[in-house]
This record gives sequence, structure tokens and C-alpha cells, in this order.
Amino acid sequence: MVKSYTSHRWLFLCLLSNHQTTNAQQQQQLQTPIPYFEHKTVIIPHDDKKFRGGEDAAATSPSHLVVADGVGGWVNKGVNPGLYSKLLTKTILDIASKDPSTPLVQVVDTANWIASKAHKGTATCTALQIKGPNTIKTLNIGDSGYSIHRRNPDTNNELEVVFASEASQKGFNFPYQIGGQYGDDVKTAAVEMEHSDIRPEDDIIVVYSDGVSDNLYPREFHPCINDYSTDDDELISLSLVADCIARSAYELGKKKDYLSPFAKEARKTKGRYNYIGGKHDDITVVVARVRLSANPAAVILDDPYYEESIFLYTEDVPPRADLPKLNDLVMRGVEL
Repeated sequence: MVKSYTSHRWLFLCLLSNHQTTNAQQQQQLQTPIPYFEHKTVIIPHDDKKFRGGEDAAATSPSHLVVADGVGGWVNKGVNPGLYSKLLTKTILDIASKDPSTPLVQVVDTANWIASKAHKGTATCTALQIKGPNTIKTLNIGDSGYSIHRRNPDTNNELEVVFASEASQKGFNFPYQIGGQYGDDVKTAAVEMEHSDIRPEDDIIVVYSDGVSDNLYPREFHPCINDYSTDDDELISLSLVADCIARSAYELGKKKDYLSPFAKEARKTKGRYNYIGGKHDDITVVVARVRLSANPAAVILDDPYYEESIFLYTEDVPPRADLPKLNDLVMRGVEL
């Protein structure tokens, strides 16, 4: 009996020890900071496409940011290209959420064929995925893109563009695009990169469709970021920055005498394309930064203007002509 009691007591102590170890491991896992995207998206459709929500699409989560630009030429064939781009971004997010270990190119390739079976159309596509506190993986197809912005202490904390993606095109205004049998092969057309020097909390990441990059260079996002940063360079509203960049691109896209990035690229064709002015188009802007939390799901975004992750301007909601600057907010007593 003694031997039996000792044996059972030993087994109990082992189980208790294992249970305590498991609880300790779980507690440690809960306390380990997890990297996630804090993000805000603003979409302004082309004036003539607002009735159907435009042809751009975005899908975002704490781990992924995705933007796709439906190719408008499909309208001439009686196809709404926005249906494909919207299903593409949603499907990318769905697949990636189920198995984060799946390579990004495989995720986009699978989503491409799923979306193309449901809708005709083609689209450019940009996708970003968090892989660690300092690392993001990216995939870019066509002339949508992304940029990374950082303050440099050696230049009085001025913002710098530390990276900006380049458009992948077959020719001027002819980007690579995917769309099942009607598009380019994802694995051939995709430009994949890994950024392993991301600074959580500090770096600002902007993902955009060509309605933005045809009218603004990434360095021209900086006034919008500065307008909604404190004197200590703390960004106080992703929402206002995203809206500011989107509105700026919208307004410049309608200026007839503006020497836009698109017009400058047209000039490089040595007379084949004679273009001046902005390029009015669908506009999508995602402004994000990597943050760390032991429980990202419980994080409440500290942004006085944040209402929803994706805001779409419709026919009933025209782009605002002006937004309050930070000093105006302070004067009005807005709690930041």
C-alpha cells in the first residue's frame, strides 16, 4: 500500500508540475508581444464610377494589407472589373487567415483563380504580410504599390522615403495584371520582397493604387503625415493621413495644367504619348504601421477620427474640400 501511495503521489506531482509548466508557457505566450498592422483605408472612386463603387478594392487585417486595381478596359466588353478586384482581395485575406504559413505568392495565385472563375476581369495587386516584429513580406504585380517612411534623427527628424516599390509594366500605362486565363501568371509577374528592418511604432507604411502614384510621388505624402503629427512627431490619426493623401491625389488628378508623375512618364516615350495634367482615376490609400501587443484583438485604436477600417466615398459623400489641421483640432479642444 505504501508503495502504491508513493507511486500515485509521484504521478500526481509529475502531472501537477507539467500542468504548472503548461500554464507558465501559456502565460508567457500571452505576454509575448505580437506584431500587427494598425491600419486605415480610404477609397475615392473615379467620379464616373462612384455609382458602382469604383474598380479599386482593398482588404485588410492585423496581419495583411491588400490592394487591387481592376483594369477599366473591361467595361468596353460589358464587364464590371470591380467585381473581380473586390473578390480577389477578399479571397487573398480569407486564404491567408486560414494558414499564415502559406507563401504569399501561392496565396495570391490561388485567390486569382478562385476570383476569375466567378468574374471576368483583370487587376494589379499589392499584398503585404507581417512575418515578425521587424519583418514584412511583400508582393507586387503591376502599378499599384507601397512605400515605407521613417523620420531621420540626423536631419531634425524629417521624414524620408526609405523604400518605394517600382511599377512593373510591359510598356507605358500597360502594367502586368492578373485575372485567371485573361491575365499574367502570378508566379512570373509578381515582384516579391522582404523588409527585415521595419521599426515598430515608428515606420509609416502606405499602400496605394495607381490613382495615387500617377498623381503623387511618395515623398509628397509627407505633408499629410506632418499635418497630423504632434510637435514630438507622434502620429495622431491614421484616418486623417489616409484621407489627406487620397484627397490630394483626387484633386491633383483633376488638374488640367499639372505636370503629374503620369505626365512625366508619358514624356519619356519620346512623343508617342503627349499628355499633360493629372490622371483622374480610382484612388485607394492604406496608411499603416507595425505595432506590438500581447493581445492585438483587444487593442483599441487611439485615433479620434477612426470609425471603420475601410472608408469608401460614394456619390452621396463627395471628397471633403478641407480637413482640420492638428492646430485646429487642439484649438477646438479635441482630446488627442
